[in-house]
Amino acid sequence: MPDRVIVEVDEGLSDLIPGFLAHKRTDVITIFEAIARRDYAEISRIAHRIKGEGSSYGFGTMTEIGRSLEHAVAMRDDGAVTTLARQLLNYLDRLEIVFQPSKD
Repeated sequence: MPDRVIVEVDEGLSDLIPGFLAHKRTDVITIFEAIARRDYAEISRIAHRIKGEGSSYGFGTMTEIGRSLEHAVAMRDDGAVTTLARQLLNYLDRLEIVFQPSKD
């Protein structure tokens, strides 16, 4: 099995994380479909959402991938978009969530 990516997340988000990660997988599928259609507006919307949501949930790497996706789609670089979508999927496949007590 590939190396795990361990991410510590606030336990207050434990109910939201499974659905969030499922939506990110759906986003990857949508990106691949949008590349085939050359629907750069759709990819741009998804990339922007990934960039913002990643940090909100504690997934900094996801935010970086979203930022890179935004740049690649702005350049209309289908190869880079495809590579980044694969990187996001690989990241999701390797994720191991460790819930930490809230710091409130």
